[in-house]
Amino acid sequence: MVAAPAWGERLPDPVTPQALRDVPLVAYAEEAPILRRWWRTVFDTRLTRTPNLVVADLRAVLAAVVAGAGASVLPTYLCRGELASGALRPLSSPAVPPLNTLFLAARPAVAGRREVQAVRRALLTAAAGW
Repeated sequence: MVAAPAWGERLPDPVTPQALRDVPLVAYAEEAPILRRWWRTVFDTRLTRTPNLVVADLRAVLAAVVAGAGASVLPTYLCRGELASGALRPLSSPAVPPLNTLFLAARPAVAGRREVQAVRRALLTAAAGW
């Protein structure tokens, strides 16, 4: 969970759902799946709010949060540079953050195709840094 420094300075450490009550939430979908997973996993409670701002995709969520629109949950790979530069501030760093497990699946008839194998190799290479 991240926000621009101006929001982060207002919140306790560690952040709590109650402390986030007045912080606008930014999401890429009205259902806020990433925020809901975070709330359930980290805070052990349900998110009962809807996002204050819904934008097109995670890159737009990142831009909105950097601009100070509120807080959101973003994958580390997406906001690593902004965290390093100080443009974003982590609001919580749980010992075990929520995971988003992805699977690469291919029909047996195409699993050996060059394109499928290229995607598999790229994912395995990238995964070494996750």
